[in-house]
Amino acid sequence: INFTALTKINDDGSGFRITTYTADGASEKDELIKNYDLPAGGSLESEKDVKDKSPDYTYEAKRLFKDLNNLAPDYVRKGAKPGHVSNNKFSLKIKRGAFFTTYEYEETYKDSTDERQFREFCERWYSHNLDEAVKDLTDIFPRLLEKEKVKALLNERYRPYVDYLMTAFLKKGSSLADEDNVEFKEKMDEYERRYGEEEFLPFMADYIVSCDKGINRQEVLRKLKEAYKKYEEKAGAYGERLAEDNYDDAFGVYGMSIFKSYPFNISVVMPGKIVSANSQEVSRNVAKWEFSPADFLFKEYTLRATSRKLNYVAVAILAVALMTAVILILRKIKR
Repeated sequence: INFTALTKINDDGSGFRITTYTADGASEKDELIKNYDLPAGGSLESEKDVKDKSPDYTYEAKRLFKDLNNLAPDYVRKGAKPGHVSNNKFSLKIKRGAFFTTYEYEETYKDSTDERQFREFCERWYSHNLDEAVKDLTDIFPRLLEKEKVKALLNERYRPYVDYLMTAFLKKGSSLADEDNVEFKEKMDEYERRYGEEEFLPFMADYIVSCDKGINRQEVLRKLKEAYKKYEEKAGAYGERLAEDNYDDAFGVYGMSIFKSYPFNISVVMPGKIVSANSQEVSRNVAKWEFSPADFLFKEYTLRATSRKLNYVAVAILAVALMTAVILILRKIKR
């Protein structure tokens, strides 16, 4: 789903904004209708059928404003929980000077989650699974294993991977899945090996045998294998419940949108000439931005542009005053 918007700002701060959503095919159209609060005044249209291609659906709305600061958001994507939304807001400050008027434009995007909520989600998942693993192991070998020691053993083995994953995702978001991210891929492969049955069972069996030299190691491995399969089923079911109930808290309203594209293309036309902007492109009085939801995951993402317009009336008055002063001075000199 592509989000495009054009804002035109007049000298007095009034103007208009044209908002366009483009959905590729019926599934994206359904997602657009279900997951977005679309701005009022628009209509959903489909292009004429093109051979061997799903039709594009376009929703476009044009809204006039007297004060941009009072304009309602035109980007509102809803999450799974009521009240969980990703949206935008506008700001325009006008500073009128003697010779220049300065316009400061801002447009801010944010998701429903933040770093704190993401870390809390991961901590709930990790703590629950760790406690379940410790319980399963100590239930099988109640006389040999102490809960706190087993918990410390497993925590030492797996906690570094959880910390790495949280830190890496906070820095790079869904781009971690990119094929060229070699470090992340190697780290996750290492984690899967250490967590997997082939390495975990011998590791745990060695620890149990160290607690009782006389115990039959093969019998220990057999019991661990049975417990491991049951644990995997429980952990998977818990992960699904946790994701369904709290996914917005962790990954925002888009979830893990690795295989979908949500490009944003924003343009603003300002009075005078743009003197500064954090956009990718500036052409005299037009600034253009391109970004994606990854840019405002866990933090606000603000578009900024500042323009200045010369006050021609004030300049003309000053010019006349200067010319008058020069003429008077010249007359005095001649006398």
